[in-house]
Amino acid sequence: MPKLYGWVREVVPESPADRAGLQPGDLIRTLNGHLIRDLVDYRFYIAEEDLLIGYDRQQEQHEVRITKDIDENLGVLFGEEPAPFIRQCANKCVFCFIDGLPQRHSSQPGLPHGMRSSLYIKDDDYRYSFLFGNFVTLTNLKELDWQRLDEQKLTPLYVSVHTTNPELRRKTVDGPRAGEILEHIERLGTMGITCHTQLVLLPGINDGEELDRSIRDLIERRPIVESISAVPVGLTKYNNMIKVGELPNLRHYTAEEANAVIDQVEVYQRRFEAENPDGYPFVFLSDEWYFITGREFPSARHYGNYAQIENGVGMTRFLIDQWARTRRRLPSAMPEPKRVVIGTSTMAAPVIEQIGKDLRQIVDLDVQVLPIVNKFFGSETTVAGLLCGQDVIDALMAQEQRADLILLPRVMLDNEGTRFLDDITVEEFKEKFLPARVEFVRNAQETIDAVRALAGISTGRERKLVRVQSRL
Repeated sequence: MPKLYGWVREVVPESPADRAGLQPGDLIRTLNGHLIRDLVDYRFYIAEEDLLIGYDRQQEQHEVRITKDIDENLGVLFGEEPAPFIRQCANKCVFCFIDGLPQRHSSQPGLPHGMRSSLYIKDDDYRYSFLFGNFVTLTNLKELDWQRLDEQKLTPLYVSVHTTNPELRRKTVDGPRAGEILEHIERLGTMGITCHTQLVLLPGINDGEELDRSIRDLIERRPIVESISAVPVGLTKYNNMIKVGELPNLRHYTAEEANAVIDQVEVYQRRFEAENPDGYPFVFLSDEWYFITGREFPSARHYGNYAQIENGVGMTRFLIDQWARTRRRLPSAMPEPKRVVIGTSTMAAPVIEQIGKDLRQIVDLDVQVLPIVNKFFGSETTVAGLLCGQDVIDALMAQEQRADLILLPRVMLDNEGTRFLDDITVEEFKEKFLPARVEFVRNAQETIDAVRALAGISTGRERKLVRVQSRL
């Protein structure tokens, strides 16, 4: 018996679901006779205009018919899908993120909290690839999964390829059917499903000639393959320099090696930019390569529709350009002297410092950009998404001057925005810095809104939010 997904957490007022009488606590079991196993099923079958909804309420079964526009949402919000329902990863990738975490039950000096338990869940779920852009290896698909992909046309998917050399992929991914990645991509193509691909590069293992091979193989499988990204391996002090099998030790890229990778990939980029009127390069480099080498980031045109921005491809360029467009909304002065501290990763510090320079033009505003060293995972771990709460707390506490506003990147927190990696909650964190305001910002717009609020200027977003809520 398949597990069911659709516990209704909330019903949007005046929505088709509300008008049909659905309520929080109902369990939506079927749509037009189809069992709802997960959010993918729900989104697929909800596209129909005429729906027969089967649901349970207080252990009694009910049905209701709804007619809606084809692009209209039903108007229900579901409770969080339980973690055990996630398709677990069956691979043993040599650079697995889980191996870069401390042992689950180990005690870390100075850390009053353990790591978030969800970090230790190894997911490799094609449904999450379709819904949220998670990268999957395609190694654990069973025939029923392929049939569902074909039926529901879940496109595009995001696929971790790493190498197209079958023997090398079996060594680096070490999962069921790991060597069949090109066959899997071709099978997606027969179903009308496309994919964005990534190559996590390991120095001396799948770069150099192997990188050329992978790029050529994936190019040959256009238009099934919509894009390729090359990403340097991310290691922590827990898995840096480890040796797996006959492969060389895992390690970080040097600046010289990173420059060689950029030069190698740019050959393909120039070819595709010349072939395509829109300048689409097809093969992309993640932002880390430019940070490692200090080379200039490509223009926004280079990234097109930013198809792999969640993979760190073009994220910095997007921020730079967004800031350039929106900084005119900054106030000219503070009503009284104020101090802002912007916490950031060591990698992103040079870019954030440019934002800091603009903020320092505001009269009576003292601004400090604070690069935070990652002591928990090691100083060579330089991205904001792997900063733990305790390291951030320690860095801020070491400051001699009190801040009125602390700005931190939202990516430090979990999806719900409630916890750091080391399980410190946002509430616990904010209490340590009262009366300062702490804001976790996603982008330039939210940064500017926080500064305007510090100046006592309404952003206008509050009134808009009230109007939206009243319509809902």
